[in-house]
Parts: sequence; C-alpha cells; structure tokens
Amino acid sequence: MHSQLARQLKAVLKSKISQMGHTVRSTSHRFYQEEQGAVAIIFALSLLPLIVLAGAAVDYSRTSSDRQQLQDAIDAAVLAAVNRIPLQNDDEIRTLVRSYVQANVPGGTNVNVNLIEIERNPNKIKVWANGSTKTTFMKLAQINSMDYKAKSQAVSSDKAIEVAMVLDNSGSMGGSRIRALKQAATSLVNILEENQQNSEDLRIALVPFNHLVRVDKGKKDASWLDQDSKSSLHTNNQSRNRHLRLPRNSNRLELFETLRNTEWEGCMEARKHPYDVNDTAPDSRFGDSYYLPFFFPDDRDGRSRSYISDRLSGSARSNPIKDRYGKYYRKTPSRYNPNYGCYIQKITPLTKNMNTVRADINRMNAGGWTNIHMGTIWGLRALSPQSPLTEGAPYSDKETIKFLIVMSDGANTYSGYSAYGYSNDGRISGSGSTTNEMNKRTLESCQTAKTAGVQVYTVAYGNLGSSTTKLLRDCATLPEYAFTPKNTAQMIADFKKIAAALNNVRITE
Repeated sequence: MHSQLARQLKAVLKSKISQMGHTVRSTSHRFYQEEQGAVAIIFALSLLPLIVLAGAAVDYSRTSSDRQQLQDAIDAAVLAAVNRIPLQNDDEIRTLVRSYVQANVPGGTNVNVNLIEIERNPNKIKVWANGSTKTTFMKLAQINSMDYKAKSQAVSSDKAIEVAMVLDNSGSMGGSRIRALKQAATSLVNILEENQQNSEDLRIALVPFNHLVRVDKGKKDASWLDQDSKSSLHTNNQSRNRHLRLPRNSNRLELFETLRNTEWEGCMEARKHPYDVNDTAPDSRFGDSYYLPFFFPDDRDGRSRSYISDRLSGSARSNPIKDRYGKYYRKTPSRYNPNYGCYIQKITPLTKNMNTVRADINRMNAGGWTNIHMGTIWGLRALSPQSPLTEGAPYSDKETIKFLIVMSDGANTYSGYSAYGYSNDGRISGSGSTTNEMNKRTLESCQTAKTAGVQVYTVAYGNLGSSTTKLLRDCATLPEYAFTPKNTAQMIADFKKIAAALNNVRITE
C-alpha cells in the first residue's frame, strides 16, 4: 500500500513540476522581455529545495515499506528456524534463515543478513539484517539510496506442554505402516523430551484406536462408569433384535461378574449423543452422561456370535434373578464372550515418564476397523482435568498448552457390534449413512477440542479419499496443521515437523 501511494504521489509531483516548469518558462519569458530575466532564474532555482523536500517524503515512504517487509521476513524466518534447531545443525539453520529471508522480500530488493546467533536448551535464535532502497527524488540532492536495519529474536516457550497422540491401529495399518508409525511417534517423543527445559513441563498421552478405545480394566469400580444402569443405552433396549437386549434390570458390570472366567477388559462404548462428542463429566441428574462399558451381547442359539445357551439355569428362572441376569447367570462363555472385539491397546494417560510412552508405542498392533470419532474424543478426554481421565491441567491454566494429534490412514468404517452397538440400533444415525454420521461426530469432537483451547494437528496417511482428507483437514486448528504424507518416510518426517512446531516459540524482539 505504501509503494502504491508513493507511485501516485510521484506521478502527482511529476505533473505539478511540469506545470510549474511551464509557468516558470512563461514567466521567465515575460521577465526577459521586460529585461528582468535574472529574477526568473532565481525563482526557478528556489523551487529545487521544495521539490527535493516533497520527493524525500516519497522516498522515505518507500524505504519504510521495504524495511517493514524485511522485518516481516526475518520474523517469519526466526519462527521457522527456531523450530528446526532440534533437527538441524547450526550451518543448516543459518542457510535456512537466509533462504527464508530472500524468499519473503520482493525481488530486486537489496537486503543482507549480517549475523545469526543460535542457542540451544532452551532454543533461541537472533538475526540482524540490513537493506537499502534506491531513491528517486533525493538523487537531486546527491542521495542515491537510503539504508535501514532490522533484527528479530525467537525463543522456545517456557510453558508446560500436554500432548495426546491419537493413533490409528486399525487393520489397514498392518506391516510397514504400523512400524513406521511407531518410529514416527517415538521420534516425536524424543524431540519433545530433548528440547523441554524442565522434564516436569512435558506430559504425553497415547490413545490407540481401531473400532474401539480401551481404558485400564482396573477402573471397573470408577464412579464415572455406569455402575447403576443409569444410561438409557445400558440394556441395549433400543436393539431391534430382542435376543440382543440385555435383561431388564441388568447391570453390565454385574453380568461380567456372574459369567465364569470372564472379566471386563476395559473397552468403551460411545455415550449417547451429544455426550459422545463432548468432555462433560458424569452428572447424577443425567443418566446418559455416564460412561458405558463395552458389552458384546450373546446372540441366540445357532448364530455364529452365540457364546452361551439361551436356556435359563434353574435359579435364573425366578423373576428377580431372571430380570437381573437372565441367560447370563453363572454361565461359562465358549469361543466368544462379552469382550469380543476388545483387543485394542489401552490408553496411556498423561505421564511425565517418556520411557513409559515409548514402551507403549512399541506395543501397538494393527487390527480391526476405523473409528476416528472415538479416538478423537478420547484424545481430548486424555487432556482433560475431569473424569474419566483427570491428569490434564485445567483448561484455564495459562501456563500449559494442550495439543491433540490425530492420525489415521483410512476412512471411518463400521461393522458388527461396536462403539454404537449394532448399526441398526439407531445410535449412529442422522446423516444419511453410518459413516457420514461418524464423520459428523468426528468433526464435532474436533470442534469441542478447539473450543477448549486445544491445538489440533492431523495426519492423513496414504492415498486417502478426498472426503477423509478434507475431514482431517477441517479437524485441524489451521490448514498448515494438517499433514498428508503419501508414504512412510514422509509420515516420519511430518511427525518430526509437528514435534518441532510443538516446541512453542515466541518473538521477543
């Protein structure tokens, strides 16, 4: 805008000077005819300082504009470079700064990066630069250029960092993909650990997901679980197949206890919408706010997913026991049991112990379908200060920055009995198809995180369809927070970039 104004002012001045010159010549001619031409010469010469003074304002405006462009360029350069300090040596950082500055100033601009200072632990970078602008009007005063200087400094933030890594462990991640994901996630942990000034200020959670997520089975007595069948979903009473409904007065955790050689393994179903897309703590006034333990129901005899007989045992025929336990009373499941499909690795809550995080990353295995929604919302819950996972700092804590990284290599898919029961139970409907509704709830979960002040990064790995790529791009806080690696090498590199970005920085000069 300054340069445009300068050009307009230059044009006006040029026109005025031309007009003034014409006037001077006309006046000089009359004075000459009146034998007073000497006065005309003095008058013309007196205009020169005025022209130089007016032109100086134009030249100064151009110089100010050039200096601001240089300042913007080195500010951007130090922000980009300080994030690369954990990944590159000093010479590479200096090359990056110089190339970044040259790429962000107008072509033909005469600028020079004079000095670059780099410090590590904590990471800091300072840059001095100068430049010059060729003058137009001030050449009349023998001033051919105007010099300017700029400097900028960026340092890594001293704030605490909480990171939840939500990682796809579905079947399509098998083989080289899961190996690369382990390497990528481990590199992120290493970079953050190496560059955190205080080990107490870094905490990381791991949320593996496929079609389910899983908590520690030791939480079976937790108050946030639906211990008293308060949720309207608890007995599967919405199922169209009466054989899949649980006994009228049953409690899922009690059914696990009455079955022989069987215990709840920690997998979770989705809460009733909209509780399944938020971080609301359970409230005794609202039964659907309680968390629902996964319970794969026994199908009727003769079906492939039947694991106990439909026939009631003797004592189970009495109404109190029948209504509470039904056919599950003191039975021994066969091939299947209520944990069928529950084999995803359990969530690692926020921890300061990076060795624990690395070990749990290394234990990940691929299998099952993909439910990005469940992974995302439980990633937010891992960052939360309230139940079910309470390790997170308060959202209002200005000294803590929360990050959510969501990675998937495939679209949302649904099959069999999973986080929303069976698909025809009506718990995952409303958007024309099951997967469309899953996509909608994924975005709603992302929005919940962003509204809470969590910065969301996403990684869409491989040749995903445009709808899933867009889903993860829209999930991210900013477009540049959404990565789309096409191969394992790119995925590893992108995780390193995210790690560098999470070493939060700020400009201090």
